[in-house]
Amino acid sequence: MAGDASHPAAEGPGRYVQAGVERLLAGKGLMVHRQRVEAGSGVRPDVPSASRAVNQRLQVAVRSAIRAARLPIVLAGSCDAGIGVVAGLELGHCGIVWIDAHGDFNTPESSTSGFFPGMSLAIVTGHCYRELWASFGNRPPVPEDWVVLAGVRSLSPPEEARRLQDSAIRVVPWKQGRPQGDIASALDRLAGRVDEVYLHIDNDAFDPQTAPGIVDEPVPGGLSLAQMEEVVRAVTTRLRIAAATIATYTPASDQQDRTLMAGLRIIELLGEYAASVGRRPSGTARPGPAGTRVRPSDRP
Repeated sequence: MAGDASHPAAEGPGRYVQAGVERLLAGKGLMVHRQRVEAGSGVRPDVPSASRAVNQRLQVAVRSAIRAARLPIVLAGSCDAGIGVVAGLELGHCGIVWIDAHGDFNTPESSTSGFFPGMSLAIVTGHCYRELWASFGNRPPVPEDWVVLAGVRSLSPPEEARRLQDSAIRVVPWKQGRPQGDIASALDRLAGRVDEVYLHIDNDAFDPQTAPGIVDEPVPGGLSLAQMEEVVRAVTTRLRIAAATIATYTPASDQQDRTLMAGLRIIELLGEYAASVGRRPSGTARPGPAGTRVRPSDRP
């Protein structure tokens, strides 16, 4: 959790492992290589420094996996892990599909809480912490029009909403369990700009009835598991997935393992995708049936 191994959300990745995520993926005929990424010793206690320490190691792990033609699936305590994942992707036309109840598009100037993970998408698109981003190899930020942000229903403060409105990010809000926009057209537009995507899923994008075990206060009206499955399939029919993250699972806040089961199902879908297309080095022609259109249901 942003470099804090003692935070309750830091228990989430290990719980997936205990629940048999490796067996689940192996059952799809996949060879699984697991690696634990930590901040290490001697890290300054402030959150940006601790996060950078984790993300520098994560960048290396993601890059190694991609160069070995593997699909990196990152199980993370918080959304700032997206910084290291994006930094580890090969240069080229790689966009982002970010599914989250929040925008994660604040900056130190706009945020009232100073919550660092809530700036993650702003960092990778070049809006703040530019020196931190430069420490990952002076990579260019991801262009705003290479990003689709879906599931959003809680933006705070109002400045974050204004910032998103002024950006070129395609936003598909969620309200009362239904998309307030056309995800299919947003993904079609993205597929015209990029060859592959980083798929980022914050568990708080789910409706709390589906996934109550998260870091932040649950926000009602989110995605059902069926809707999330449809969104993931909509992505995989249009674009190659370079890497994926599932973030913020907090076992101590879960109820009847509902969040755990939802996460395992999404990981299973990613495994099915990897098994069906095989893995090729990043930058090769993307797989998937051309022209396929999948529209997430309006039903919660």
